[in-house]
This record gives sequence, structure tokens and C-alpha cells, in this order.
Amino acid sequence: MTDKTLDEAIQEKLNLIAPTLKAIQAGGEQAYLGDLQTLLRKNLASLLALFERDPGLDAATADLYAAAAAIVKDVTAASQPYARKRRLLKEAQARFEERIALARPRERRPSASWRQNELFHAA
Repeated sequence: MTDKTLDEAIQEKLNLIAPTLKAIQAGGEQAYLGDLQTLLRKNLASLLALFERDPGLDAATADLYAAAAAIVKDVTAASQPYARKRRLLKEAQARFEERIALARPRERRPSASWRQNELFHAA
């Protein structure tokens, strides 16, 4: 994969993740938010496959997904203030974007199925 093609693929995945996170922050019905959570998981997993394994990126991705999942899970329960959850999601997104900027693109594109099992288990 050429650098330009890889950069385009990374940007395409990031462009899919950002609006999904904004929609989760905006709230909505439980079923709709559940669909957004599934979409987020799929896009994060496909994005991670484009990078070398990096524990910092893995942790930032897991935090981002967990923060989004907390909003989805507690949309009706309201166990913590919603503003706090939105702030945690924004902070997790900032850490994720910081780690993505530092991550090394993968030269080959192997399967990232092992990452899905580990990273998205917490949420």
C-alpha cells in the first residue's frame, strides 16, 4: 500500500468515526445509539488494522469506545450526570486523536480480529 493510499484510508476511517461520536454525544433512542455504538466499534477496528501494534493506541481506543458505550448504556439510567459523560468522551477522543497522530502505519495489512476481542471487551 502506498503512503498516499494508506493516508487516504486512515483519513477515510477517521472521517467515519468523528460524526458517529458526535451523534452519540447528541443522544437519542436506545436502539439508535446501539446502532451507532456498533458502527463505532466496526470503524475503530478497521482503523486499528492500518497501524502497527501500539499499546498506547490500543488503550486510547479502548477508552474512547468505553466512554461512548457509557453514554449509550446509561442513556435511560442516568447513573451519572450526562455532562460528565460527554466530557469524558471528548477527553477520550482527544487522547485517541493524539495517539493516532503518533502511530506508525502498518506496512502489511493483517487481520486485527485479536484486537477486537481485547479492546472492546470492557464496554
